Amino acid sequence: MVLDQECPHREGKKSSQEDDKKEERHFLPKKLYSLKKRSEFIFIRNSGASKQGNYFILNYYITDLEEIKFGLTVSKKMGNAVKRNYIKRVLRSLIKKNFNLIPKKVNFEIIPKKKIESVKFIELERDLNKLFMQLVS
Repeated sequence: MVLDQECPHREGKKSSQEDDKKEERHFLPKKLYSLKKRSEFIFIRNSGASKQGNYFILNYYITDLEEIKFGLTVSKKMGNAVKRNYIKRVLRSLIKKNFNLIPKKVNFEIIPKKKIESVKFIELERDLNKLFMQLVS
Protein backbone atom coordinates (compact mmCIF):
# COMPACT_ATOMS: atom_id res chain seq x y z
CA MET A 1 0.00 0.00 0.00
CA VAL A 2 2.90 2.34 0.63
CA LEU A 3 4.02 2.01 -2.98
CA ASP A 4 0.62 3.12 -4.24
CA GLN A 5 0.91 6.40 -2.36
CA GLU A 6 4.39 7.11 -3.70
CA CYS A 7 3.54 6.45 -7.35
CA PRO A 8 0.63 8.65 -8.44
CA HIS A 9 -1.29 7.38 -11.45
CA ARG A 10 -1.53 9.54 -14.54
CA GLU A 11 -5.16 9.04 -15.42
CA GLY A 12 -5.54 12.36 -17.23
CA LYS A 13 -3.18 11.39 -20.05
CA LYS A 14 -4.68 7.95 -20.49
CA SER A 15 -8.16 9.28 -21.10
CA SER A 16 -7.00 11.74 -23.76
CA GLN A 17 -5.06 9.00 -25.54
CA GLU A 18 -8.07 6.70 -25.38
CA ASP A 19 -10.27 9.45 -26.84
CA ASP A 20 -7.86 9.88 -29.75
CA LYS A 21 -7.94 6.15 -30.44
CA LYS A 22 -11.74 6.13 -30.35
CA GLU A 23 -11.85 8.97 -32.89
CA GLU A 24 -9.47 7.12 -35.21
CA ARG A 25 -11.47 3.91 -34.93
CA HIS A 26 -14.67 5.74 -35.78
CA PHE A 27 -13.49 6.29 -39.36
CA LEU A 28 -12.16 2.78 -39.88
CA PRO A 29 -14.47 0.03 -41.10
CA LYS A 30 -15.69 -2.41 -38.49
CA LYS A 31 -14.61 -5.38 -40.55
CA LEU A 32 -12.52 -5.70 -43.64
CA TYR A 33 -13.63 -8.59 -45.79
CA SER A 34 -10.81 -10.52 -47.36
CA LEU A 35 -10.63 -13.01 -50.17
CA LYS A 36 -9.94 -16.44 -48.74
CA LYS A 37 -10.14 -19.09 -51.42
CA ARG A 38 -7.81 -19.64 -54.33
CA SER A 39 -10.83 -19.79 -56.64
CA GLU A 40 -11.76 -16.19 -55.70
CA PHE A 41 -8.28 -14.96 -56.59
CA ILE A 42 -8.32 -16.82 -59.90
CA PHE A 43 -11.79 -15.48 -60.72
CA ILE A 44 -10.61 -11.90 -60.19
CA ARG A 45 -7.52 -12.47 -62.35
CA ASN A 46 -9.44 -14.09 -65.20
CA SER A 47 -12.68 -12.07 -65.19
CA GLY A 48 -11.50 -8.69 -63.96
CA ALA A 49 -9.08 -6.03 -65.10
CA SER A 50 -5.64 -4.97 -63.93
CA LYS A 51 -3.83 -1.71 -63.15
CA GLN A 52 -0.12 -1.30 -62.54
CA GLY A 53 1.60 1.26 -60.38
CA ASN A 54 5.24 1.75 -59.48
CA TYR A 55 5.10 -0.63 -56.52
CA PHE A 56 1.86 -2.61 -56.93
CA ILE A 57 -0.21 -4.61 -59.37
CA LEU A 58 -3.92 -4.20 -58.69
CA ASN A 59 -6.29 -6.85 -60.07
CA TYR A 60 -9.93 -5.89 -59.58
CA TYR A 61 -13.44 -7.02 -60.39
CA ILE A 62 -16.57 -4.86 -60.08
CA THR A 63 -19.49 -6.66 -58.41
CA ASP A 64 -23.13 -5.92 -57.59
CA LEU A 65 -22.66 -6.26 -53.83
CA GLU A 66 -22.00 -3.20 -51.64
CA GLU A 67 -19.09 -4.74 -49.77
CA ILE A 68 -15.41 -4.39 -50.54
CA LYS A 69 -13.30 -7.54 -50.53
CA PHE A 70 -9.55 -7.56 -50.88
CA GLY A 71 -6.76 -10.09 -51.07
CA LEU A 72 -3.00 -9.87 -50.77
CA THR A 73 -0.58 -11.99 -52.73
CA VAL A 74 3.07 -11.83 -51.70
CA SER A 75 5.27 -14.31 -53.54
CA LYS A 76 8.21 -16.21 -52.10
CA LYS A 77 10.52 -14.13 -54.27
CA MET A 78 9.99 -11.26 -51.81
CA GLY A 79 11.95 -13.03 -49.09
CA ASN A 80 11.41 -15.32 -46.14
CA ALA A 81 8.17 -15.60 -44.17
CA VAL A 82 9.11 -12.76 -41.81
CA LYS A 83 9.55 -10.29 -44.68
CA ARG A 84 6.41 -11.46 -46.45
CA ASN A 85 4.31 -11.10 -43.30
CA TYR A 86 5.77 -7.63 -42.71
CA ILE A 87 4.79 -6.59 -46.23
CA LYS A 88 1.27 -7.94 -45.68
CA ARG A 89 0.95 -5.97 -42.42
CA VAL A 90 2.04 -2.79 -44.21
CA LEU A 91 -0.45 -3.40 -47.02
CA ARG A 92 -3.30 -4.03 -44.57
CA SER A 93 -2.52 -0.79 -42.76
CA LEU A 94 -2.49 1.07 -46.09
CA ILE A 95 -5.91 -0.33 -46.92
CA LYS A 96 -7.35 0.56 -43.51
CA LYS A 97 -5.89 4.06 -43.61
CA ASN A 98 -7.23 4.79 -47.10
CA PHE A 99 -10.47 2.82 -46.90
CA ASN A 100 -12.58 5.85 -47.85
CA LEU A 101 -10.80 6.15 -51.21
CA ILE A 102 -11.63 2.60 -52.28
CA PRO A 103 -14.69 2.54 -54.54
CA LYS A 104 -17.63 0.46 -53.36
CA LYS A 105 -18.65 -2.77 -55.12
CA VAL A 106 -15.06 -3.77 -55.88
CA ASN A 107 -13.18 -6.98 -55.16
CA PHE A 108 -9.46 -6.52 -55.61
CA GLU A 109 -6.13 -8.22 -55.18
CA ILE A 110 -2.88 -6.38 -54.47
CA ILE A 111 0.41 -7.88 -55.59
CA PRO A 112 3.49 -5.96 -54.43
CA LYS A 113 6.49 -5.65 -56.71
CA LYS A 114 10.07 -6.36 -55.67
CA LYS A 115 10.85 -2.62 -55.35
CA ILE A 116 8.58 -2.33 -52.31
CA GLU A 117 11.31 -3.38 -49.88
CA SER A 118 13.29 -0.14 -50.14
CA VAL A 119 10.43 2.38 -50.24
CA LYS A 120 8.93 4.53 -47.50
CA PHE A 121 5.34 4.16 -46.33
CA ILE A 122 4.30 7.56 -47.72
CA GLU A 123 5.42 6.69 -51.25
CA LEU A 124 3.56 3.37 -51.06
CA GLU A 125 0.46 5.23 -49.92
CA ARG A 126 0.66 7.68 -52.83
CA ASP A 127 1.05 4.88 -55.35
CA LEU A 128 -1.86 2.88 -53.95
CA ASN A 129 -4.08 5.98 -53.78
CA LYS A 130 -3.26 6.73 -57.42
CA LEU A 131 -4.40 3.22 -58.39
CA PHE A 132 -7.63 3.60 -56.42
CA MET A 133 -8.32 6.96 -58.10
CA GLN A 134 -7.88 5.29 -61.49
CA LEU A 135 -10.56 2.77 -60.50
CA VAL A 136 -13.04 5.56 -59.79
CA SER A 137 -12.56 7.29 -63.15
